[in-house]
Amino acid sequence: MSELKFQDILSARNRVKNYIKNTEIISNKKINDEIGAQIYLKMDNRQKTKSFKARGAFNAVLSYKEKFGKFPDKIVAQSSGNHAQAVAMVGKKFNIPVVIYMAKITSPIKVKATKDLGAEVVLCERRSEANRLAEEKQSEGYFFIHPSDNDDVIAGQGTCVLEALEEISEIEAIFAPCGGGGLLSGSIIAKNGIDSAIKVYGCEPLNANDAYRSIQKNQIVGYEESPMTIADGARTLKISNRCFKYLKLLDAIIEIKEEEISYWQQKLSNELKEMIEPTSALSVAGCSLYVKKFGLARDCKLLAIISGGNL
Repeated sequence: MSELKFQDILSARNRVKNYIKNTEIISNKKINDEIGAQIYLKMDNRQKTKSFKARGAFNAVLSYKEKFGKFPDKIVAQSSGNHAQAVAMVGKKFNIPVVIYMAKITSPIKVKATKDLGAEVVLCERRSEANRLAEEKQSEGYFFIHPSDNDDVIAGQGTCVLEALEEISEIEAIFAPCGGGGLLSGSIIAKNGIDSAIKVYGCEPLNANDAYRSIQKNQIVGYEESPMTIADGARTLKISNRCFKYLKLLDAIIEIKEEEISYWQQKLSNELKEMIEPTSALSVAGCSLYVKKFGLARDCKLLAIISGGNL
């Protein structure tokens, strides 16, 4: 398994820049005052399909075209929602048929949004079944785009932090949600290419803490079925070997209780006057716990990735 480099993030940015948004970074005084630091919010809830997942999906398909001289004939993926919408959008953009496997517990709104983008959606009883069926579809000539266990997806997700660190200097630490680990893996590679001294923290629901437990045990542990958390983007069964090697480089994984996720999701949505999904709230909840633990100066700069705005 190859190791991604900073150049892979730069190459991904060049590939996808004409297809995605360089999303805004904002700061909110009330949020800063409550946490006690300067929090910079990278608003990827304003990205196409309202999540960072568009970055990786576009990079995966455009990389395929570079390697093989043509787009894939057909695409398959499995997802709880945001990756599904991103892959469906890319398929629609390039006129590629897309099949998405989803567990029945997926938000009906996300299922409808995926169908509205032209994808065929197959609902499965369990997430493990959706994973298996999507992978098996490769034998029928489908290009399988995993939500995180794919180098091109990881490199694409890394463009989010690349953009942020090119815009904001003197960041002490980066906070991003931990689901499958693709966003965090790309974030680590991106920040190491700009300033290796910046810390990176994964923010994971306590109720879905497979990454935290994997790092504690130094081996991948997971769930048989989707863990129950309001942060549905973090209901992954387990992280992949590909992401695990990068997640071991994190400064820490911060476990977030359900009530903290709910509080910050409501706080962010109310203060910013836009939809912030619970998984995005993990990042800001992580900032809050970090400041409480270390008692930082009020002018300390922290970057929080607002990963999506779909419910």
